[in-house]
Amino acid sequence: MAAPLVLGLVVFVLVGWGLGELWTSIAGSADLDAIRDVADGRTGTMIGVSKVVTWGGSLVVLVPLAAICCLAFARAGFRREAVAVALSLGGAIVIWHVVKPLVGRARPPVEHLQHVSDASFPSGHATQASVFWFALVLALRTAGASRAQTCVATAVAVAIVVAVCASRVVLGVHYPGDVAAGALLGTGWALFVSERVRRAAVQ
Repeated sequence: MAAPLVLGLVVFVLVGWGLGELWTSIAGSADLDAIRDVADGRTGTMIGVSKVVTWGGSLVVLVPLAAICCLAFARAGFRREAVAVALSLGGAIVIWHVVKPLVGRARPPVEHLQHVSDASFPSGHATQASVFWFALVLALRTAGASRAQTCVATAVAVAIVVAVCASRVVLGVHYPGDVAAGALLGTGWALFVSERVRRAAVQ
């Protein structure tokens, strides 16, 4: 299982890099107009809510939460699901950390309402939020959750990811394209890891 995962990691980094170069070259002005419009329309309520919901994509929250979920899955006898969640989050962190300096996109030229110091593309928060919450949904499904439970979990995951993505734009630290790319990379990696772990278990 290790070799396909490493190869997949490399592919996702290359895809993220290519996507970043392509997006910044063809949609840079549209992204800039969008982030300026959002910054001009920010209200106190929007900012306050964004500062709270953005934690749904922070490693400060996700790492201990992932540890708790993985431990719960393992203790319940679902070790495959625990491994999938851990590999999903860990791999996504590697992906965005490598892609950011490769693309090297500067942060939006608007007031940043949260401290940031690295490049802008892709959004680490969006990548982490999408990979963790969707990996958790996939793990619940393979662990035997009912269709209704899976649908509810999916709806909650989508709501959290959308909220986190929106918060990064409202806080002025990411362009819309950054968060969209992060969500795509995170979701794709969660699906890939879930499938690879499932295949390894049946071989």
